[in-house]
Amino acid sequence: MTMSIEAQNVLSMIRQAEIGGSQSAASLADRSGDARANFSSDLVEALRSVNELQLTSAQNKIDFEASPEASITDVLVDSQRASVAFEATLQIRNKVLKAYQDVMSMPV
Repeated sequence: MTMSIEAQNVLSMIRQAEIGGSQSAASLADRSGDARANFSSDLVEALRSVNELQLTSAQNKIDFEASPEASITDVLVDSQRASVAFEATLQIRNKVLKAYQDVMSMPV
């Protein structure tokens, strides 16, 4: 559930950046400090939520092994949720790294 909210936040930030391309350079320069701080805090929050999903999944697995009262469906759903969140994080990292490499290989 939180992963879809975070994905929507990332998409809205991208859309705002595309719309912001038509604004003047001065207004963009004024907001660049805030945007950097917001992006940084959003990125850290997203990574923390992925970590939290993984920790919750691991704890649910331990609880299931220790107690027959735990639900296998909850364990499986949490495990898949953590797996999807981690895979999405890896894909985003790969795309950012590729974009960085493309920019660095551009002639000046």
